Formats: sequence, C-alpha cells, structure tokens
Amino acid sequence: MTSKIFITGSTGFVGRYLTKLLIQKGYELVCLTRGRSQKTSRKMTTLTAKEEDFISKEFLMNAVNNCDAVIHLAGIADNNYIKNQEDKNELDKINKIFPVTLYQVARKCAIKKFIFMSTIKVNGEYTKDVPFMEESPLDVTNRNKYVKSKIDAENELINNFIENDHELLSIIRPPLIYGEGIKGNIKTLIKIIKKGFPLPTTQLNNKRSMISIYNLSDLILRILESQVSGLVRSCCKDTDITTKDLVRKIGFFLDKSKPDFYFPKNLLKVGGVIFKKTDMINKLTEPLIVDDTKTREIFNWKPCVDFDTGMNKTINSFVNAK
Repeated sequence: MTSKIFITGSTGFVGRYLTKLLIQKGYELVCLTRGRSQKTSRKMTTLTAKEEDFISKEFLMNAVNNCDAVIHLAGIADNNYIKNQEDKNELDKINKIFPVTLYQVARKCAIKKFIFMSTIKVNGEYTKDVPFMEESPLDVTNRNKYVKSKIDAENELINNFIENDHELLSIIRPPLIYGEGIKGNIKTLIKIIKKGFPLPTTQLNNKRSMISIYNLSDLILRILESQVSGLVRSCCKDTDITTKDLVRKIGFFLDKSKPDFYFPKNLLKVGGVIFKKTDMINKLTEPLIVDDTKTREIFNWKPCVDFDTGMNKTINSFVNAK
C-alpha cells in the first residue's frame, strides 16, 4: 500500500474532499499549492510554488522526493480565463508543460503510480449513438482551449511512458462532477431553482453522465491501492440522468414543487444562437454518456454513494454555505 502521496490541486473542488479522504485512510500527503494558504499538519505538508516552480525539474524533484505516488489534479478549467496570447501561454504551462514535467520527474524518482486528472471531453463534447469508453479516440478537432490542453497533455504523458511491470500511468476522464463546493453549470441550476424560477426543461430528455466527488475520490483511492500496472485510461460515472430529471431532482431536494415548464427544444436552440449562448444551451440539450464497464472491472470498483445521496449532500452544502 502506498503511504506518502504527492498531490497537486489539493485546494480545488475535487482536491479538498480527496485530501480529507486520504488522510482518513492513513495516507501522508505532500500538497503543492499556488499561493493559497493551507494548513500543515502531522499528516499533510504544504509546499507553496512560485510561477517558475511549476516547470522547474529541480524544484519538482525536491518536492516529490520520497513520495510513493503522484495525483495531479491541478489545472486551469475556465475558458473565460483565456483572453490573449499571454493567457494561452499560461494555460499551456499549467495544463500541459507542468504535468508532463512532473511525470518526467516522478519517473526519475522511481515513483510507481502517477494519476492524471483529464476530462471526458477529450473524446468529444457530446455523444451520438455510442457512449464514450476507455478506448474512444481523442477529439483532435476540438476547439475548446481547455480541452485541447488536456488532449496535448495526455499525448505527451503517453509519449513519455515506457511500458513495464512496475509502474502505473493512470489517466482518468470524468464527466460532469458534482458535490459539496460545486461550481459551474450545476451550481447555476441550483441557484436558479432555489430562487423559485422554473426552467424550460420539460422537453429535455437528453442524458448526461455524472459522478460525485465522493465516488471519484473513492475511485482514485482504489487506483492507489490496486496492483495494476501499465497505461490505463479510465472512464467513470455514478449515474446517467436527463436534464429534465436533474432539474426535477434538484427541485425536490430544494422543496420546489414546480421547477420546470414546457418550452420547445428547438426554440431553446434558436435562443442560444441569438443570444450567443449556444455552448450553454448545447450542454442542456445534447447527450454525453460514458460506459465505464472496463474501469470497474480493472479496478474492481463501483460507486459507493448513490446519486440521490450525493446530490442531496451537494445541495445541502450550497444552501448552508455562508
């Protein structure tokens, strides 16, 4: 069993919950942060990195020294961040150069397990007739700068990987993630429904795969404890749910009896074009389904928290947040 873990992104959405879980399970953590304060304890050491440190092999080698595994969660995920070439260079540095440099250093330090958090969107923004699976090809035509940076990082990591019987390069491609501290579109839905505004979603029967931070963290824990080696790409989910049912489920937990109303799907799409919100409308109206059968078999894993429990915890944390 691995005992000392080097982790990036520990102050982020997934990282905050994952670090608590790992400490509960008896792991010792070394957390690399980007100027954010994080308490140091007997089980957790915090290292603060300067801008140049993220691509410094010397700094990273000292940081990961004596660790048994690396979990790389850090990254820039907000496309609105990218406004000019300087921002694009920063995106490439953090999302591509940093993880590849970290992996090269980890291999030199004989670290046996390297877990890289990617996104299911490297396979495409939406699915058609076939779900995305571990073997699905990368969508090299994707114009989303964040997704493109993850595709480039995956390719570079694989190029640096040398097949052997002792090391594991694990690339996880989660779909939409929910849980306490949630951000993005799900948080927006919760806000709107909580205020009592119904949404035009009764015709939206497109399904999207989702996974909670509780189940995603449990999968990471299972990967850490497994004897699997080699290069493994993993899909994961705990539910497939339609947009209509998601809105109604949120409404149920917020005690809102009528969270939705009828509105033609085609008119929603027209409105998206008119108001330049096509991407947002597509996320509501198009399917994105993953098949994680292979991942479950390889790591002998299945979700430990059901969707209702996970979403209820998500909403309660939002409602009770100060």
